[in-house]
Amino acid sequence: MSVGAIAAMISVLILTTAVPLGGMIFLHRRGGTWKAFLVGAGTFILFALVLEQILHSLVLLSGAGAMIQGNIWLYGLYGGLAAGIFEETGRFLAFRYVLRNVPGRITALSYGIGHGGIEAFILVGLTMIANLSLGLAYTGGAELSAEMTAMAETLVSTPAGMFLWAGFERLTAMALHVSLSVLVCAAVRTGKRWMFPAAILLHGAVDFTAVVSNAYLPVAATEGLVLLLTILAAVWAARVYRKLS
Repeated sequence: MSVGAIAAMISVLILTTAVPLGGMIFLHRRGGTWKAFLVGAGTFILFALVLEQILHSLVLLSGAGAMIQGNIWLYGLYGGLAAGIFEETGRFLAFRYVLRNVPGRITALSYGIGHGGIEAFILVGLTMIANLSLGLAYTGGAELSAEMTAMAETLVSTPAGMFLWAGFERLTAMALHVSLSVLVCAAVRTGKRWMFPAAILLHGAVDFTAVVSNAYLPVAATEGLVLLLTILAAVWAARVYRKLS
């Protein structure tokens, strides 16, 4: 495994750890609460990694599952809506019940960095740890199973830049989660409940774009499209945030 690939994976691992924690320390000094951060992290785990996965096990293993997985457009639509519905519902319930007595609009930012941060660490940070362990074991001459050897060979032949794209994608995702948290917080605290379904659709649209464009476009183009949608979401969220009490 090349030195560049090792450096890239370590950089991404640090990023998925330091950005959420550093962001929360920054917010805490300005009135953000660790409670909101931890609620955001816990909500993602419960709604995205537990409840949503139960749905996937029921739907994708059913008769309709083969049809959905065999059509990238259907798969993107299904995956995007599922993620939007589960994660935004979790967000809504968290602001409505768990964080109802935590004042300040900065609570939305603290929740968002917790939600996006734990997602980044679990989906990418832990993957980088596993990749490093496997790659170093392979290049160090350790005895591996045939399956693990095939995985290691693919890993060591992957350009270092591909790992950096994973870090870039997580930064974009964290920005999106913060933006969506502002919208859902506003839906709960201002009575503008239409922002809740709007957040679901926005979340679904971004995920749909990522899945479908990844099947047809280079990674740079895919990440560019997702970044563009995230910027639009962030601009809207910033306007909503300024109006929150």
